[in-house]
Amino acid sequence: MGKEYKAILMRYRIDTERVDLFDVNIIITMKVSLDKAIDFDAAKAAFTKACSFHEVLNSRVVIEDSGEACYVDNDDPHNSINMTDLDLEELINENERKRFRIEEGEFIRVFVSKDGVIFMMHHLGGDGKSLIYFIETFMKCLAGQECESAPFRSLGLSDLPAESKLPFYYKLLADSWNKKWKKERKVFGFDDMDNAYSGFWKDRKTEIELKRYSKEELGNMIRSAKSSGVSLTACFITDMIKELSSTQDVGLAVDGRTDGNRSMGNQATGISVKYRYDNRKSFEDNAKAVFKAMRRKLDDSRSRYLILRFMGLLDPTLKDSLNMVYAGCFRGRTACKVAALLGYGDNVKDI
Repeated sequence: MGKEYKAILMRYRIDTERVDLFDVNIIITMKVSLDKAIDFDAAKAAFTKACSFHEVLNSRVVIEDSGEACYVDNDDPHNSINMTDLDLEELINENERKRFRIEEGEFIRVFVSKDGVIFMMHHLGGDGKSLIYFIETFMKCLAGQECESAPFRSLGLSDLPAESKLPFYYKLLADSWNKKWKKERKVFGFDDMDNAYSGFWKDRKTEIELKRYSKEELGNMIRSAKSSGVSLTACFITDMIKELSSTQDVGLAVDGRTDGNRSMGNQATGISVKYRYDNRKSFEDNAKAVFKAMRRKLDDSRSRYLILRFMGLLDPTLKDSLNMVYAGCFRGRTACKVAALLGYGDNVKDI
C-alpha cells in the first residue's frame, strides 16, 4: 500500500481559485451508479483512507487580516460520508444551502444510497477532474487496491503559459478598479459567508434537469462524434441547444493543467461559446460548427486563460466582494459596478 500523505507546514496561497472562496453556489456533484448496494462500514473505511491520500482534503482555509487567504495544515478534517434515502435532486437541494465549512477542513461530502454513491465537493477542494481522481481513489480503497499519495496542486498565475499574457490595457483597467476599491476596501470573513448563504438560499433552490442517455443513444452519439471529427462535448452541447430558437451563450469549464498532473486542487479555467442551432443543417454539421467555435477558444492561449489572467489582476478582496454583491449582502459602489460589468448578476450564461 502506498504511503498516506502527511503534509509538513503546508501553506498555499489561494490565487486563481480566489473567486470560489465566497461563491454561494460552488458545489460539484457526481453520482456513481453501482450494480449492487455496498456495505456502509466498508464504504466509510474506504472514504477515510481515500481522503488520507489527498493533501488538500487534509487542509483548511484561513483568511488573514490582510485579506490574503490560504490553505494550511489541518489535523482534524471535517470531510464526511453518510447514508441517504434522498434522490439526487433532493440531495442537491438539501446540501446547496448548507455551507461547506472550509475553515474547518470540510471540502467533500459523500452519500451512500441503495443504487450508488453521490460525491459533492466544494470547488476549493478541486475541479471536476479532481473529483474524478478522488472517486478513483475511493473505489480502489474499497476494492483493497494500492493507492499513491497526491500532493495538492493549484493553478497559480506563474503556472500559466507565457503566451497567455494579456495585452497591457487589461492591466490598466484592473489597476483602475483596484485604485477605486482601495478607498472602500473590506476584508470579508466566514461570518460574512454565513450571512451570504442564509440570505441567498432563503427563497431559492436550484432547478435541476437530468437527461439520461440510453446505452444505444450514447453509442450512436460517440460514433457520430468520431465520424464527424468532433468531441463528445460538442455533441452534447448541440443536443442541448437543438430545440432552442435563439443564440445560446454556453459556458464551459476547461482543464487548465499544463502538465497533465492527477492531483486534487482547482486547476480549471473557462471559456464561453455562442451559437445558434441552424435547422437547415444536419445535427452533425451543427456539431462541427460548435466544435470549431470551441477549438478557436481552446487553441488560443489568451482566450483559454483569459478569465484566470484578468481576475488575477484584481485585489483578492475585490473578487470576494463580487460574490457578496451577487448574494445580495454587500452594496459597495465599486464592487457593484465591477460585478455588473463582469456578469455577477442576472447576466449569466444560458447554459
